[in-house]
Amino acid sequence: MNIDPNSSSGSMKKDKRSASVHGGFERSMVAVGSLVTYLAVYAVKRSCSTVKCVSAKLKNGVRPLLAEIKRNFLYGLKKAGMNAIKCADNFSEFNRRFVDRMAEVGFGRAVALQTSDIFSAVKSSGRFAITFVNHAVPVLSIALLIMVVADKADADYGVTVAYNGQELGVVSEESVIDEAQQIIADHTDYYDTGSETYITATLSLKPLSAYDEVIDEKMLAAVVQEQIETQAPVQETAPQEEETVDTVDIYTDDEETETPDDRVRAFMVTVDGEFVGAVEEYDEIGEYLDEIKDEYMTDDIVSVSFDKNIEYTYENYVMPDQVVDQQEIIDLFSSLVAEPVYYEVRKGDNPWDIASDNDMSVEELQNCFVTYEGKQIDDITEYCPIGATIQLSEEVPYLGVMTTKEVTYNETIDYDIVETDDPDMYQGDTAVDVEGVEGEMTVTANVTYKNGEIVSRDILDEVVISEPVTEYIRVGTRETRTPVSEGSGGSGEYFWPVDGGYISAYQGDGRGHKGIDIAAPYGTPIYAAESGTVIEAAGGWNGGYGNCVKIEHADGNVTLYGHQSSIAIQYGDYVVKGQLIGYVGSTGDSSGNHLHFEVRSNGTYSNPLDYVSQY
Repeated sequence: MNIDPNSSSGSMKKDKRSASVHGGFERSMVAVGSLVTYLAVYAVKRSCSTVKCVSAKLKNGVRPLLAEIKRNFLYGLKKAGMNAIKCADNFSEFNRRFVDRMAEVGFGRAVALQTSDIFSAVKSSGRFAITFVNHAVPVLSIALLIMVVADKADADYGVTVAYNGQELGVVSEESVIDEAQQIIADHTDYYDTGSETYITATLSLKPLSAYDEVIDEKMLAAVVQEQIETQAPVQETAPQEEETVDTVDIYTDDEETETPDDRVRAFMVTVDGEFVGAVEEYDEIGEYLDEIKDEYMTDDIVSVSFDKNIEYTYENYVMPDQVVDQQEIIDLFSSLVAEPVYYEVRKGDNPWDIASDNDMSVEELQNCFVTYEGKQIDDITEYCPIGATIQLSEEVPYLGVMTTKEVTYNETIDYDIVETDDPDMYQGDTAVDVEGVEGEMTVTANVTYKNGEIVSRDILDEVVISEPVTEYIRVGTRETRTPVSEGSGGSGEYFWPVDGGYISAYQGDGRGHKGIDIAAPYGTPIYAAESGTVIEAAGGWNGGYGNCVKIEHADGNVTLYGHQSSIAIQYGDYVVKGQLIGYVGSTGDSSGNHLHFEVRSNGTYSNPLDYVSQY
């Protein structure tokens, strides 16, 4: 909210007169305080002097002091009596003289003559005047100080409210500001994840005077609202569109007298800062949004909100064609919109499962925009690497509902892995010395869902049930005769035996096919699916397999790699998982470049897809 720095000249003059009067009073109080302080210090000094004198006499002995006190007391008493008699005589003489003069010259002249005699007597008796000042003035000053303190203690105080450096008024207590806050908030409603309107004011305590007017919460709210400068939200135009989007012309209350007759006053509705229409009232919209929230509110729900910030601004003047019926805004909120949804290919995924899980056909999936490492993939069914991003599209509600509930669940704690090099093992081989064990903990969190999907977690508490156990692994560093692939090699138990490629024929397929065919360009590298010993590396026709390699593994299985263009290892070699063993070709009984891959288990032909997966 912005405060208008301008105010009426009359108010400024009144404030200046008030400030002048208050300033003069404060300066007078400072002067009186200074005088009182001086006189009090002087009285203390006099008292200290008397005490010092008494102390000195005490040093000379108690008996002489008593004698001196007795003598001074009797002398003082005698002198006081004589002074009293003298004062009585003087008063009697003063009265007699006044009566005689009044008889001779009249009352007025007699008073003047008597006053002149009094001042002459005081002037001739300097010690009397000094004695009077020394004793009477401190007493009078202390009395004045007590009167000032008592007056201030009985004074009423108020809270001055200032906004952006401008004083708005004086309220009786701070609770008035909270009530004014609520009044202003009633003019601006929010339906987002927790936005609120606040009055950010500077407060100070001041004594109230006759010039101060104490205002209530309604007056304060009105003063603050008058200072708000309303700006028109501008709709953003998409880059590909060249349509002109009308801005909303808004007039504040200060411009009300200059508002054209064709403008009307209405509440502006914005969604995430974008103007969607103006309404004369917003009660039906508010009821609709509250009904949506009520549908989701259950005992286990902490809060319900929306994924968009819906705001009704304070009333402003807009063009009539910008005013719409509340139902039109409600229809917008309840509509469905197309929204891109992104899917990242994970370990174990393949195009057919991805299409099925997203209620799509494989053909529809092929038409989606797919990228991998910044490059577009033309056909996801031919190349579907882990980490590829697929842009799916689906209709979602215009207004997403976000619910937050407190959830307690168990979560695993990952264990650390410590690797050490072993020069006696081949590159690519590993051995686990100590198995890692995941830990477990109980987590309490506020989980936020959007349309049923988890979007965030706010962890409230974590209690560890069991600590994880670190895994220790030995990694082979002994060089092999051929390179070892650094790629993931797929997601199956065995390594995907070809650098890329796709399955062109499956096991069985109605013609007794004993393995799978993986189509790939001529010369594509072929890798060992698992570590083991080469039990065959033969060329020629070789029963239709052409250039063929067989590897026996520790689990008892044998893998076969047929139709190679050339072989990179030899009979008897020990190879590790992912090690280069040859290249794709079309030797033997083959009609095109591909790798024929088999997995034989105890003399039977197993389905290779139970062991390997490209995706």
